[in-house]
Amino acid sequence: MGLGLQGTLEMARNAMQTARQGAEIAGHNLANASAPNYARQRVKIQAAVSIPTDKGPQGSGADVARIEQIRDYAIDKTIQTEKSVTSYLETKQRHLRRGETALGQTLDRHTIDAGEVYGNQGISEGLAGLFASFQSLAANPTSIGERQTVVFNAQKLADKLNAVDRRLSDLRQSINDEVKDEVANVNVKIQEVAYLAASIGNTEIVEGSANEIRDAMQAGLEELAQYGNVFTSTNEDGELHVFMDDVQMVTGNVMTNTVKLHTDAEGMHFLADAGTGNIMNLKSGTIRALTDVRDSSIKELRSDLDTLASNLITEINALHQTGFDLDGNNDPSLTFFSGSGAEDIGVNTTLISDPRKLQASGSATEEGDNDVIRKMAALSEGAVTGLDNMTFTVHYGNTLSRFGQEIALNDVQLEDQQAVQNMLLRQRDSVQGVSIDEEVANLIIFQRAFQASAKLITTMDTLMADVINLQR
Repeated sequence: MGLGLQGTLEMARNAMQTARQGAEIAGHNLANASAPNYARQRVKIQAAVSIPTDKGPQGSGADVARIEQIRDYAIDKTIQTEKSVTSYLETKQRHLRRGETALGQTLDRHTIDAGEVYGNQGISEGLAGLFASFQSLAANPTSIGERQTVVFNAQKLADKLNAVDRRLSDLRQSINDEVKDEVANVNVKIQEVAYLAASIGNTEIVEGSANEIRDAMQAGLEELAQYGNVFTSTNEDGELHVFMDDVQMVTGNVMTNTVKLHTDAEGMHFLADAGTGNIMNLKSGTIRALTDVRDSSIKELRSDLDTLASNLITEINALHQTGFDLDGNNDPSLTFFSGSGAEDIGVNTTLISDPRKLQASGSATEEGDNDVIRKMAALSEGAVTGLDNMTFTVHYGNTLSRFGQEIALNDVQLEDQQAVQNMLLRQRDSVQGVSIDEEVANLIIFQRAFQASAKLITTMDTLMADVINLQR
């Protein structure tokens, strides 16, 4: 015996429910078509239990087995890794550009251009101006005007070195403060991922699926990876393990470790394992970029400028202390520059007050002697031992060239990295992204299925009425 009229009515009712649920899922997909971390869903329809008859098993329709999520976990993990690298390069680019701004120079791998914004106020222009004024004074060593020009140009250069050093110092401290903030954010994100992982398990025990929570957890993992390199795995029960720089943070959906802030003797902040206290040697991510720029790029740039300034002070002061002023006096303690480096370089206040005190002559009695100031001017072309036998101008040019090349290289790497990441995102979208055309087609299919099931119910109802009427 088959399903009978009642059984067929029940089969049609189940078919309507299946079609309705399919239409609902299609609508849900359409509603989330623009959601960046949404993985499309679909109803898994299966044949209902067959009914044994004398003619053999007879189907009893269809029902929804489950609502499944279309997701490629391998691509998810790869994107997670690539986003960490992209975050590293983006953060590094941002702060290298801030360093470029602090220098007051527009840099690339080929040229050094002060630009209209800075006019003649760059350090390279300041060096050129100072040595040019030395040369002009050598041509007219008794001129008070030329002496004032020397002092003025020296002040301009000193002010620029002071300003650049201060900006780089402030930038380094700003980056250091950002590291501190990011460390706090890491713990928040680890806790969020662990909570979502536990919610998936609890929800699937009760409701059978937790697709939206899985979307949120994947988004959380990708955000966590932007801080540092992250690796994930699951155990036999499907519970999540999360590792950050090989340090396990989540074990079986439970947050079992945290990170903490480590501050060294110089006040520099680092990310550390809260369990052991060891500094974590991140391979990528925002925090690694911040520490790299802070402790390598900006620190070395500031050190190179300080070396330039200290050698400039030493070389010019050594010559100035041997010379004679316009009155034929020599003060071996009278320096041209004050200070010891880029941070505090300045022009001796005695010379600012009275340019006649500038000891430019090599003779106490010979008026118009320019021996000392000529040697000062010659420093522009002379190799300086403290600058690796380079001139002041060449040393500064090399400093900017290296920094500019680092910026250019990072820009190229970021461009390539973004291309790779975008390609992976497109691959993921091709798997789990919502196709509006496909979902609209599914809506029509489920609509027709619903209408057909309703027609079957109407037909069965008519047959049922005919049977009832036959019995009267």
